[in-house]
Amino acid sequence: MTGHSMEPQSFPLTLVKVFFTRTMVVAVPEYKTAGVSLTMSPENSIDVKPVDGQQGHYAAAMRTMFNKACDPSAPYFIDMECIGIFTAKGAVSAEEAVRDITATAHGVLYGAIREAVSWITGRQAFGQLTLGLAILQPKEPGETR
Repeated sequence: MTGHSMEPQSFPLTLVKVFFTRTMVVAVPEYKTAGVSLTMSPENSIDVKPVDGQQGHYAAAMRTMFNKACDPSAPYFIDMECIGIFTAKGAVSAEEAVRDITATAHGVLYGAIREAVSWITGRQAFGQLTLGLAILQPKEPGETR
């Protein structure tokens, strides 16, 4: 094998920490559990930016909202925001780092939000709500996700 190294390559991203900056879960008082089928999906947005003064460090902020109109067909209003700090090492450009961190952070942060929602609602009036999967979609020009 010429030209190929047998050395395993390390993943160029590292998760430094994850923390919540917003955790709102409110039971909708008018919610009626009998015969209601839930069809709402959460609204998600993610934004990745370099951390000022820390070369190779990026902050990813993910926000998930569910039933922001407090519609009584759903048991809860949810507004959660989770931040992840990541480092990008190696010879990756800033654009590549943001792209890769966006994809990685989406899974990490939405997973943390799903877990928190499940745990918190499991101790609330209408029981546990498990958010479905979220699919990362490309940004439209001029739109923040």
